[in-house]
Amino acid sequence: MKRLLLFLVAIFASYHLSAQQGSVIERFFQKYENDRSFTVITITPKMFSMFAKVDPGDADAKNMMKVIQKLKGLRILTKETTKDGPRLYREAAAFLGSDFEELMTVRDKDSDLKFLVKEDARGNINELVMLVGSSDEFLAMSLVGTLDLNEISQIANGINIQGMDKLKNVKKK
Repeated sequence: MKRLLLFLVAIFASYHLSAQQGSVIERFFQKYENDRSFTVITITPKMFSMFAKVDPGDADAKNMMKVIQKLKGLRILTKETTKDGPRLYREAAAFLGSDFEELMTVRDKDSDLKFLVKEDARGNINELVMLVGSSDEFLAMSLVGTLDLNEISQIANGINIQGMDKLKNVKKK
């Protein structure tokens, strides 16, 4: 059942759905979403609510559905085989203001990866932004909802979308 849900997410994500509202990095996405050299994936609150109505058979799928119900939107903007990865990374990071707190940064000789979060007063994450820029690719992801780090890690383990694998080891102690 879990694989069927993942397959459905991938299929529906490939269609151009209406943009999520309220994301700080939304202007960056809007700037590039019509550029055909980028791959754009948008999953709206309506899509997440449709998944919440599916009756999962196993416990893992039920837990995943509870987490998915908390999501309000997911946007991914990626460009493969590009030399502009570092420039796009810096540009996207400039769109994020003081509302975001840096969660983790990983840098090596060829790439930069950054996770930033915007939290509410209770410490729940309202938005998680992941940026990846390297010598040959770029990826920006915005996940909007009311989640904690363990739930984000659970989503990453259950959804097979490019970039989500980088979230698998993010956990709250």
